[in-house]
Amino acid sequence: MTTRYANKHFLSLAVVLMLLLAASCSTKKNTGLRRAYHNLTCHYNVWWNGDVSLNEGALSLSTTAKENYNEVLPVFNYGTKQEAMSLNPKMDRAIKKASIGIQRHSMYFGGKEYVKWIDDSYLMMGMAHFYKQDYTSARRVFDYIAKEYVDAPIHYEAYLWLAKTHIQTGRFEKAEAALNLLLVDQQEGKSLPKTVEQNLPMVYADFFIAQENYDAAYPYLERGLELGNKKYILTRAEFILGQINQMSGDLEFATRYYQKVIKRNPDYKMAFEARINMAQCYDEGTGDSKYINKVLHKMAKDAKNKEFLDQIYYALAEIALKDHNDTLAISYLRKSVSVSKQDNYQKSTSALKVAGLFFDKGDYSLSQAYYDTAVSVLPKEYPNYDIIKSKAAVLSELVVHIQTIYEQDSLQRLSSLDTNTLYAMIDGIIEEYIIEKERLEAEAEKMAEMGGTQFVDVNGGKSMGQPRALGGGKWYFYNPTAMSMGYSEFIKKWGNRKLEDNWRLTDKRMVMSAYEDEELVNDSLGSDSTHMQSALVTDPEKREYYLANIPRTDEELLASTEQIIEAYNKLGFLYLEELTDTVNATETYLEFQERFPDNKYRLQSWYALYKIYNEQGNAQKAAYYKSLIVGNYPDSDFAKVIVDPDYFIRLSEQKNLAAKLYEKTYKAYKREQYYRVITYANKGMKQYPNDTAIMPRFMYLRAVSLGKVDVPDTMYVAINTLIQDYPSSPVIPMAKAVLRILQSEYGIGEAIVDEQGKPGGGKSRTLYAYQPDDLHLMMMVIISSDVNINALKVRVSDFKNKYFRLARLRIKSLMLDNQRTLITIGNFDDAGDAEDFTTALKNDEYVLSGMEDKDFDIVSISIKNYPIFYKDKNTKDYLEFYNENYKNEKK
Repeated sequence: MTTRYANKHFLSLAVVLMLLLAASCSTKKNTGLRRAYHNLTCHYNVWWNGDVSLNEGALSLSTTAKENYNEVLPVFNYGTKQEAMSLNPKMDRAIKKASIGIQRHSMYFGGKEYVKWIDDSYLMMGMAHFYKQDYTSARRVFDYIAKEYVDAPIHYEAYLWLAKTHIQTGRFEKAEAALNLLLVDQQEGKSLPKTVEQNLPMVYADFFIAQENYDAAYPYLERGLELGNKKYILTRAEFILGQINQMSGDLEFATRYYQKVIKRNPDYKMAFEARINMAQCYDEGTGDSKYINKVLHKMAKDAKNKEFLDQIYYALAEIALKDHNDTLAISYLRKSVSVSKQDNYQKSTSALKVAGLFFDKGDYSLSQAYYDTAVSVLPKEYPNYDIIKSKAAVLSELVVHIQTIYEQDSLQRLSSLDTNTLYAMIDGIIEEYIIEKERLEAEAEKMAEMGGTQFVDVNGGKSMGQPRALGGGKWYFYNPTAMSMGYSEFIKKWGNRKLEDNWRLTDKRMVMSAYEDEELVNDSLGSDSTHMQSALVTDPEKREYYLANIPRTDEELLASTEQIIEAYNKLGFLYLEELTDTVNATETYLEFQERFPDNKYRLQSWYALYKIYNEQGNAQKAAYYKSLIVGNYPDSDFAKVIVDPDYFIRLSEQKNLAAKLYEKTYKAYKREQYYRVITYANKGMKQYPNDTAIMPRFMYLRAVSLGKVDVPDTMYVAINTLIQDYPSSPVIPMAKAVLRILQSEYGIGEAIVDEQGKPGGGKSRTLYAYQPDDLHLMMMVIISSDVNINALKVRVSDFKNKYFRLARLRIKSLMLDNQRTLITIGNFDDAGDAEDFTTALKNDEYVLSGMEDKDFDIVSISIKNYPIFYKDKNTKDYLEFYNENYKNEKK
């Protein structure tokens, strides 16, 4: 009886407690019990779990975000967009917890929030968006906190994070406003949270570093060190101070800060960079290069530094340059390029440095080779990226012309040799090739056995130098250094580039096509010319390899000579106009004129030499070339500008008058004043017959106007004349369109065909319109027979749920045709969001597992372009449009 009563009493008590608990869950009444319940639950059940997830993600980022030590580090490194995407699951959980806390536990009465963890939940939500690099959402949350909680300390934290957000998005004026607000309140004695006090100078420093104003950042970094912070932040601040001092030339202070960094026992990479930078801070006036070289050599022998050998060699090169030993510096830099395997930034830096040294020495061939290496791995964010690519292209073209002259001269000499002399020479070349090949194979085996980590003797290897005396000197095949320039030069100069075996050997040995001399055909090579040709350009150890492209007939010799003439003309231009190297330009033009005095470019060559001598103040030689130009080509632009230096100014004025007349003609055309159009056009064609840019425009307007006031046949004749006289003018497509209309509607003339011989003038360049602000989809085009579509959809769905859980995205699939399937994901607000998702998906090994590149294409596409693509079904056309327009859309 007692037990039954106790159980009944316990059950009643439990029911009462459950009713009280249910009542306390409500946020509609402001009671002490309910406030206590929601504060407790929001803190431990919601906010605490979200905060753990947020901190785990932030810690993960701090260990995975890559640093670019070639530039001044930021105080806070939030990684790339790709690196930030790996945090999405953690940050999405934090955002979800924050949302739950706000929605279920907020008790807002009378303009006051009674649950103290609500504002913390908002801050956690904003920080999670920030770490995801969703800066728009982060900014909105921080802005809300700053305005909604004006009287709470948390609004200072919101302003600090708001400043960080503006710095990350490059909105520096807004960032400065937020930071100044905090600074003013601090100076007025208001109590800022300790974290804000500590981080304010660091964020200020980051603000200035982002704008490359390092002098302004310096005092804030020092102040940040005084106030203290996390070890990770303090170590970075000291490293940055070392970098700034090193850049400004205060090497003693730079060394002190790098020493402090090392004492803090940072991660291995930062400690290594600090030691390398200390070595580079060597001052030839006060330091001891022997000691530093000894330290660096010891670092090079340490197996842990295998992947950093390129930086060690570069540091050694810097020391050699400070000691004015350019030869040693070049050797070290070449080794730096050679061993660099993973760090494209360092490989580019080393290659550009040695390319610059060769360029300054006038050794353009080797300079080009290293520029070519640098460009092949150059990151797009590298300083002066476009200028470097342009210079590399100029040098590449220059070397091609040097080699053309060199090779064609050699081939022409070869054509004059008798069979015995020729064979003896080729056999000697083959012997040298075999010896060099065996030496390289032995060297490669030795390197492989030692693991490629030994400290290589940087004084080994000789520079090829630049071919000189283009028209004379030693014949090409007599030059064993040039002939053996292949794999060994890749190893010694350019390192482990992605190369096609012995491509330099192939180039230098002049891959040729056929040698049909009867005397040779009947000799030991055999009479089967078909068999002989099948062996060409495949085996450098066979005679047949070298017996090709030899000019034998008058026509072949003339063609070879024409190649030399073209190469000389372009080579002189590159020296003079692109490289401003008047010494080599003068030598090239003089040699050109001496060898080919009646060449078709002699006027341009004379004028180039006139300019060079005139600028050098050599009046006698300038006068000589002036007389040649004026005497032989009195009506040329060159002669006119020599006689009248203002000639081109007046020519420009004439072009302006022509443009004004065309503008009047076009206005008349728009007003349908066709007789006036014809009058103006006739006047323009008469006054400016040599202006190839504006003449076809006058002719087009005149032709169309004739069609308006005369019979169609008149317009047909005028349009046809335009097409024949100016086939490459921009107005030609419009002119051809008019002819098609005349043909289809009036039966005049013949049908216009495109380049493939099809009527209609061909397909327009693109069907698509680039509208980055429209809604977008991510689209996969898959070869259905090669891919398990259902499994792929599951993997795509897993990817979306893991990394983009909060985005409202739908996955759809349908057949594009009998061979291909479409999978789309959307909708994204704009092209930037779509590209972020597309890029992440392309780099996810799980999603693309078991698929080859040929099986699929992944692109972004706007909602408006999608039906056009589905109708057209031409993946190639859309990929061209996509690559042209979307390459810079990542946020």
